[in-house]
Amino acid sequence: MRAVEFPSLEAEVAFLRGLTSVQRMADDILEDCFERGLDLDTGLDVFLTQCARMVHAVAGFVCLRGTQGPVLTRMLGELGTDVFEAAKQMGPLRLEGGRMLFCTQLTLGKLNLGALGLVVEGRFEDGGRLVMKLVEAIGEQLDSAVLGFMALTDGRSALERLDELAVEDGSTPVPRGRIGRYEVVTPLGTGGMAQVLVARARGPEGLGRLVALKRILPHLSTDPAIVQQFLDEARIGLRLAHPNLVTVYDIGEAQGAYYIAMELVRGVDLDRLLKHLKAPLPAHMAVGAVVQGLQGLHAAHTLKGEDGAPLLLVHRDMSPHNLMLGFDGRVKVLDFGVAKARSQRTVTLPGIVKGKPLYMSPEQARGERLDARSDLFAMGLILYEALTMKRAFDKGDELKSMYAICDEEVRRPERIPKPLWEVMEVALAKDPASRFRNAVEMAERLSEVVQPAKDAELSRLVSANFPDRLRELARLDRAAADKSKAEKTRISDAVKSSR
Repeated sequence: MRAVEFPSLEAEVAFLRGLTSVQRMADDILEDCFERGLDLDTGLDVFLTQCARMVHAVAGFVCLRGTQGPVLTRMLGELGTDVFEAAKQMGPLRLEGGRMLFCTQLTLGKLNLGALGLVVEGRFEDGGRLVMKLVEAIGEQLDSAVLGFMALTDGRSALERLDELAVEDGSTPVPRGRIGRYEVVTPLGTGGMAQVLVARARGPEGLGRLVALKRILPHLSTDPAIVQQFLDEARIGLRLAHPNLVTVYDIGEAQGAYYIAMELVRGVDLDRLLKHLKAPLPAHMAVGAVVQGLQGLHAAHTLKGEDGAPLLLVHRDMSPHNLMLGFDGRVKVLDFGVAKARSQRTVTLPGIVKGKPLYMSPEQARGERLDARSDLFAMGLILYEALTMKRAFDKGDELKSMYAICDEEVRRPERIPKPLWEVMEVALAKDPASRFRNAVEMAERLSEVVQPAKDAELSRLVSANFPDRLRELARLDRAAADKSKAEKTRISDAVKSSR
């Protein structure tokens, strides 16, 4: 990497800290893949997401090449350009909407392993020179990690080993990794604390069933606070049971890391749907999704503990990302990762704010004690966004947005009918006492002013816009069923031969 001049000592220190973090993370991910027998795509999924967070990227990709061309591509967010064309680029590339794509080639000498790209929003006075240098540094860590992975696995050369990762159309990838009694199939997504994988249950109970397996990221698995928060989420999830909530099947520990096995929701989240449509939802569709979400929230809000007393559970992180629209038209509330209940041992200190700033209630933004009505405010903001494609209090800065949430009123957009707006105004009241008493009351009032879309209508909407995702899930289901059938036959034959 060429030498770079920094505008200040602080900028140089920040750059070096970022570089150190990337190196440590690359080593941790590589080691974790080997320990658990996970495939390279699982590690790339984590690496890409965490590096994107480091440079505040909204999208990105890693594309690895073999001897004949691309063999493995991992993507994050919406690139806004063809990934395979982007993978040929080197340096900053301006995109529509004030975004810039920073691309670097993954090379070791004359060997080209592929490319890495990260999309960052905003204008750059230096043309993005410092961001590009960090992306190049990230690329150097990644190509070294990929080469290390190849060198320690079977194969005649790095590129030939990469060829083995290519999956022909219609064929079934071979799962290799195991986490507890679950066999890893493919990465699904990565957040700030955990990664979610599609996995197949093994053993007599739930044999062959596909699940979403959530596990703490390797470089966070020794953090006691993260582990405790993860276990809190698992305990809450095991108690929740409602058609509009994700079912948690199991929690466990494997090789020193905790995991949660939960229902694999076949669909897409509301945020992804809105970005794909690039247009507001019709009122009956938006209300239909939110009403189902409110019904799920009410079940969580009214959950009781073993002693019969209410747990007083509050989600605290409701956003379009956490509202999943299934291909069957069923809406599910996701991720109680920062939820709090009466009985939990872990307590957030006063003044420490958790959650997404753009969807916080005023009391949450001020770090005050919350109750279920805080989630209703967030649902009002989600409905506003679904109807307008705008975030009600987005000021382009987290602190300014939080001040706006506390102090500014929202005016009715012309496209929202007045009867519907009157219901939304109650949900968006600054004072919790002025909001609906509970989620069911809000759902009923919304249903009175707008007839909610039926499950079949929501199903058609999601299925029509994400046919590739629907086909991929169907393929995974068939592969899991075939493998389950083969395993049952093997067990049956073994039993017969032992008699």
